[in-house]
Amino acid sequence: MKANHKKHSPHSIQVLAMAGFLALTASTSCAQALAGKSAAGMQAVEKPSSGPSIHTIESTNYDSALSPGESTTTPTTELDEIYAPKHGYLDSPRLHRPLDFLADSLNSLYEDTGLRLGFAATSLFAQPIGGQSSRSGTGSDLDFMSSWTLVGRGTKDTGRLVVTGEYRYAIGDQPPSVLGGQMGTLIAPVGTFNDRGWVLRDAFWIQRLFDARLRILIGRGAPDDYVGSHWLQSANLAFVNRHFSANPGIPFPGHGPMVGVSVVPNDLFYVTGGISNGASLTTEIGWDSMFDDWTSFMFGEVGYTPTFEGLGVGRYSFGLWRMDARTELGLPSDSGLTFIADQNLGENLQVFARYSYSDGTLTNVRQLGQVGLGFSGWSGREDDLTGFAVSLGVPRSSASRNETALEAFHRFQVSRHQQLSVGMQLIANPGNAPADEPAGLVYVRLRTTF
Repeated sequence: MKANHKKHSPHSIQVLAMAGFLALTASTSCAQALAGKSAAGMQAVEKPSSGPSIHTIESTNYDSALSPGESTTTPTTELDEIYAPKHGYLDSPRLHRPLDFLADSLNSLYEDTGLRLGFAATSLFAQPIGGQSSRSGTGSDLDFMSSWTLVGRGTKDTGRLVVTGEYRYAIGDQPPSVLGGQMGTLIAPVGTFNDRGWVLRDAFWIQRLFDARLRILIGRGAPDDYVGSHWLQSANLAFVNRHFSANPGIPFPGHGPMVGVSVVPNDLFYVTGGISNGASLTTEIGWDSMFDDWTSFMFGEVGYTPTFEGLGVGRYSFGLWRMDARTELGLPSDSGLTFIADQNLGENLQVFARYSYSDGTLTNVRQLGQVGLGFSGWSGREDDLTGFAVSLGVPRSSASRNETALEAFHRFQVSRHQQLSVGMQLIANPGNAPADEPAGLVYVRLRTTF
């Protein structure tokens, strides 16, 4: 089957933008009305002592770096995950001693100086099954993360310098990132694990003011870390397929010059927005690449973060984005929107849903709709995580098919510092394959942190 698409009115996004503006106005009004009542009506949700198997937001939202809507791939969130206490299947002190020594030394450094350092090594083996390719791919990702609190340590109004770097490389003939082209998928079944070598990812200052109600980020960063994501969006910790581990309906630029602002007037609402260079590439860091080829990528998100008695915290957001045209490359402008719902259902279960729409001039995806869940403790251990999700991607080109992807995984907390995940995917109708034949993929992921 081929996907046929009607032409969309050029005024459609303008109408949607107006709806977003009205939603923003309504949210601000409600925020002012509820400012004095939220503390009595909300109940704080504490993170599990065993670690963040399920992503949660404190009712105050003070723990987020920039935005309560930021993803689990932000440097500060990944550092939180690394530092959180965990209990694995293997609890031998002798086994843990080398990495415990490193982790304890880094923790002491943090307590003495406010400098928080973290390291992670994540490797993935992926094997296609059926479809038009059976070539496997293996790759690894080494991450260095740092967050140095230089202003306001011990208060809500902190100023932090965040710097991160990364090294990605293939193991064997090819990395997993190339499998999508070989399998003929509309959206890559594996992202992240490519062969790009060393890069400087983040280098920014993040400042919080007025009891953390105002947060400002300026420096080198990536917008997709802060808007458009759901709580289980991490190829290192949860789903691997880019249907779920990214937001492929948005042509997010790479790491580059960025300014972001988030306002959290109370415990129920937030507004986040910013601008970055739409031509940014994470692999480039020179002055020319930062400013000479400037193309504006603007983004904004309005969110509602209630806590429901008997269920837990949730996040419901609406976002808009726009990429300006790049005439020197012959690329037109593009714009779109995203709706996201995340909700904890008790202490161990969370669900998410996301819909993204774009004019479809810069991405190969015009619409994306998906639902999924994450469950901790299914195996009897709170630090294990099980996930399942299904997604439908509608292409911009009538030459491609609508693509349905399903993914399931289980992540074992092997030890305090190691996680082992096994997963499988079914792409029911790969969008760019010559024949409408289902394809599958199985993978194994190993992650070590300290």
